[in-house]
Amino acid sequence: MKYKLGRLPVKPHPKTLMFAKYVLPGAARLASLPGAAARKVYREYKTPDAAKQMFGNDKYGDCTCAAAANKFILDSCHTGKVIIPTTDEVLALYSAVTGFNKNDSSTDQGAAMTDVLAYLQATGMTIGGQVHKILGWAQIDIANLEHRRLACQIFDGTYVGVNLPASAQDQFVDGQECHFEVVADSPNDGGHCMFRPGYGALGSAYVTWANWYVKASAAWEQAFVDEDYAIITPEWFDQATQKTPGGLDLATLQADLEAIATP
Repeated sequence: MKYKLGRLPVKPHPKTLMFAKYVLPGAARLASLPGAAARKVYREYKTPDAAKQMFGNDKYGDCTCAAAANKFILDSCHTGKVIIPTTDEVLALYSAVTGFNKNDSSTDQGAAMTDVLAYLQATGMTIGGQVHKILGWAQIDIANLEHRRLACQIFDGTYVGVNLPASAQDQFVDGQECHFEVVADSPNDGGHCMFRPGYGALGSAYVTWANWYVKASAAWEQAFVDEDYAIITPEWFDQATQKTPGGLDLATLQADLEAIATP
């Protein structure tokens, strides 16, 4: 293994919203969604080279935290001043969620994605001395391609867990475009978490191990994607307009999140 993984098995969490329920046809809160035809066009949000960092995932199993850091980076790229965490700040998040100590290898056991999300909502991640929290998250039905595309477009990408085949390490190329394709009988190396900033008819774009140029075929995704979440951050809303680049209103969304979360 050239790089570390670190995603633990899917872990249900009571604060997990269901994306399918949130985007029911006719729901007032998402009445102005982009049309299905627009969502079939390849889309990928870009990020500056300075933000393309490993965040310790070459040495430690903090992929769940590195992927969350990439979400904060990308959201802020398009709506305000770019936020770039340091490796120490990402590892501090990993430590807070799991008890990880980089001086004790026995504590490097990875994390459940929902544990990271719950911590980011309740406590947040400190970046440059400022605490950044998420507003909430919603689980996407991984079998629903339309919903996966929709969540990627509305929320600037999604937070994806995969059962990574050993072949993916062989297909990975540092800092260059590379492609994850299905290799028959490739063994499972373990759980891994990646950020997904783009999609298209043939598959999706992924961010992992500091590389923003990874492409995975539709067949690869169908075979290995295990969980997928839309994450909602304040950073994805323009500070002046309080709307996303696609026009989603923050105040309305917050009210809906509170209503949905109320038993």
